[in-house]
Amino acid sequence: MTLHAAEAIRSHVPVLVVGAGPTGLMLSAELALHGVQPLLIDALPSPSGQSRALGFTVRTLEIFKQRGILGRFEGLVQVPGVHFAGLNIDGDFLSSTLRPANQYPQSRTEQVLADWCEERGVTALRPWRLESMERTDSGYRCVLGGPAGRHTVEADYVAGCDGAASAVREAIGMPARRTPPSVQMLLGDLRGCGLPNEPFGVKHEKGMVMSAPLGDGTERVIVCDFSRPTRPQGAPVTHAEIKHAYENVVGEPLADGECLWASSFSDASSLVESYRDGRVLLVGDSAHTHLPAGGQGMNVSLQDAVNLGWKLALVSRGRAPDSLLDSYHAERHPVGRELLLNTAAQGQLFLRGPEADPLREIVRRLLEVPEVSVRLADGVSGLDIRYDMGDPEAPPPVGERLAPDAFTVAGPDTVAGAGGDVVEELQHGSALLVLLADDGAASPLAARWGDRVRVVHARPKEPRRKPGAAEPLNLLVRPDGHIAWAGPRSDGLSASLTRWLGEPAAQPEEEDPCTAL
Repeated sequence: MTLHAAEAIRSHVPVLVVGAGPTGLMLSAELALHGVQPLLIDALPSPSGQSRALGFTVRTLEIFKQRGILGRFEGLVQVPGVHFAGLNIDGDFLSSTLRPANQYPQSRTEQVLADWCEERGVTALRPWRLESMERTDSGYRCVLGGPAGRHTVEADYVAGCDGAASAVREAIGMPARRTPPSVQMLLGDLRGCGLPNEPFGVKHEKGMVMSAPLGDGTERVIVCDFSRPTRPQGAPVTHAEIKHAYENVVGEPLADGECLWASSFSDASSLVESYRDGRVLLVGDSAHTHLPAGGQGMNVSLQDAVNLGWKLALVSRGRAPDSLLDSYHAERHPVGRELLLNTAAQGQLFLRGPEADPLREIVRRLLEVPEVSVRLADGVSGLDIRYDMGDPEAPPPVGERLAPDAFTVAGPDTVAGAGGDVVEELQHGSALLVLLADDGAASPLAARWGDRVRVVHARPKEPRRKPGAAEPLNLLVRPDGHIAWAGPRSDGLSASLTRWLGEPAAQPEEEDPCTAL
């Protein structure tokens, strides 16, 4: 459902989310899950309906599982592995039990997330655009333009999820480091062309071609013609241009068929200096743009939203200090920087002429080393991220994600029930205290944060321990699934709870036993 009337716009909102693509929808759902109802607007009169991003990396699928919505993405086609610059890496090298999925157009992703938002009381208002922002003592005075004219909204926080041409980013004048385009690709969704299934792409002497089925007889093709000059981004792309580029690169004719949608993209990149400017947060493509190598773009953007959502909700509700939002930039800006490095390297290996082939061959040989395959496979899948949790001496698993199927629930009073996967307990939105070796002190301590933490008794999926193995570690898992603290006893747990979840709830004063008599 889409709302248009100005009457649906509140005069004051805790968070204004600008942009109702996958990133804005994910952030809005996360905010609502954690008790904050944002105002979500989008400048388009309706969802674009375009296919664009076509699948999910493993880390994104893990997040969907954490939130209990993985089953809503019906018809996912599992991919047995990943690729780096078109070089295949078997899925067994991934540090997850899940496998990536594709053939899922972005339009369907947006619909699933929009339905999830609406269940939590958030509906995108269209077509409303951000016209201006003025800083106030308590946030921003935002002027929105739409079908009912202009409307002014006082927002405590503003989240820019409005893509590469972000109005929010431009309004605050956030500087960005940019690299100009050096190569361009044509993209088309075709029907009736009989394209081969080459989702990782094939490099030819004159360029590169990727093609894969999307379902319903539709096929996606991406062509990089080394001889083709770059064109202005956003300029219309015709079926004839795609056909000519394909035939020039492959050396074979492309059946006429039908072109349902066409576009172009380049290897231009940008990264803002900061993901946060006071009460303004930049999320997804408004903060970083890059070559869409390995399908990482939408996925990293969704992960930005999940990292920010619970933090912004806690701060907005007064449960945590404003400084918690600094960790959003501290954690996600390095991820954005690595994303640009990773995709640029793939572009050099895959979208350059024969001069790059010797380097490509060396990388192919290096992938025969298991450690290299693991490193690159986890890197393009979002599985290698480890955040600084405030103690530089803390060894793993602190900072890492809670992997699915690592621990099973040992008690019945949970969503998953006895024997279920502990990560599914994150669908509540609360942090988790996962008790593997309860010393009797951790659970009562966590009870002081009972409105933000759930206690789950668990056991490792493979409980057998080798002689001399370390004691099992209890875990504090943040709402985004990353492990903030680990220990065999409760030492340091209170400090970690306070750092990530704010001060504990007020406790009733103990009754004086003398006055009670």
